[in-house]
Amino acid sequence: MTRILVFTDLHGSAESAEIIARAIVSENADIAVSLGDVNYSGARNDPPAGYSPKSVCGILSGVSVPILYIKGNCDSEIDEMVIGKPFEERRLMNLDGKKVLFTHGHRINPASPPPSGYADDVIYGHTHINAVTQSSGMKFINIASVTMPKGGAPRSYAVIEKGVVTIKDIYGNTVTETKL
Repeated sequence: MTRILVFTDLHGSAESAEIIARAIVSENADIAVSLGDVNYSGARNDPPAGYSPKSVCGILSGVSVPILYIKGNCDSEIDEMVIGKPFEERRLMNLDGKKVLFTHGHRINPASPPPSGYADDVIYGHTHINAVTQSSGMKFINIASVTMPKGGAPRSYAVIEKGVVTIKDIYGNTVTETKL
């Protein structure tokens, strides 16, 4: 069985990168997926406390578990160069008999779904909230930012195993659970 840890929207916070690096180990993840916005906060948001993109790159590069990087709207080519891995626009995986699309969420989301039949479930970030919704015959699972959650959501990440997505707060407590 593959155990996947999913995180999103670090926005350059070294503290959040440390939290995720520890969670990847403590959750016994086989692989981690970053849903984007690794280093920068963009022009809309103030940089978070502990803003240190260079440190974030070092922390994530030091994780022994493979990390798949999805490109967010604030990510750039320099992020790929410094981290040393390409950032993908999206990734489709077959998990427990379901086609699961991992994306940042600024292009594909409940209001702008992928073509019918492309995916059964979409896992994304971008909006910094936790939500599970249905749209166009697909389940959309939104994971809140590890650094700057919104809408009262806790700082979060998710674990996927045996067809179940468990969204957790940064202390490892379950926030919500849903089946793929």
